[in-house]
Amino acid sequence: MKLIFLRHGLAEGHFSQDQYADFERELTEEGIKRLHKTFKLFKKHEQKIDVIFSSPLARALQSAEIFWEYHKDADLELMGDLDILDDPLHLVEYISFLPADGCYAFVGHDPHLTTVIASLLALHPEHSFMTIKKGGVCVLEGRMWEGFNLELLISPKFLKDITD
Repeated sequence: MKLIFLRHGLAEGHFSQDQYADFERELTEEGIKRLHKTFKLFKKHEQKIDVIFSSPLARALQSAEIFWEYHKDADLELMGDLDILDDPLHLVEYISFLPADGCYAFVGHDPHLTTVIASLLALHPEHSFMTIKKGGVCVLEGRMWEGFNLELLISPKFLKDITD
């Protein structure tokens, strides 16, 4: 099983205590441009993706739709377990039921994604062991009950440096 975790691209404004306003924040033009460069480069690494799951928040859904442009054979699905208000362990449980021979992408938010990644790597999920910056990519490979390995972790700064 291959799991690809993508943090949404650069979005307008900042986190808002107003839940509805935060849910509607969209990507900036720069965020869209950077994601296209990142996903074009990533397409060379990962050819076949079965399903792209996206948080329902506007900025994540936009990011997932851009990613989907490079992986049109994949299904694109909204997933409540990727909502920043949901318990990240719900996503871990969901992953445990996915077919083991698939490749799945999850587009969402931090620290939600890093909590899931920590759980899958058998790290304590409450310790901040890493951060996925906006537009960053993390790939794990393995099996749910046998363990996962960190295959790839790319920061947006690195991606920007090699694509500009």
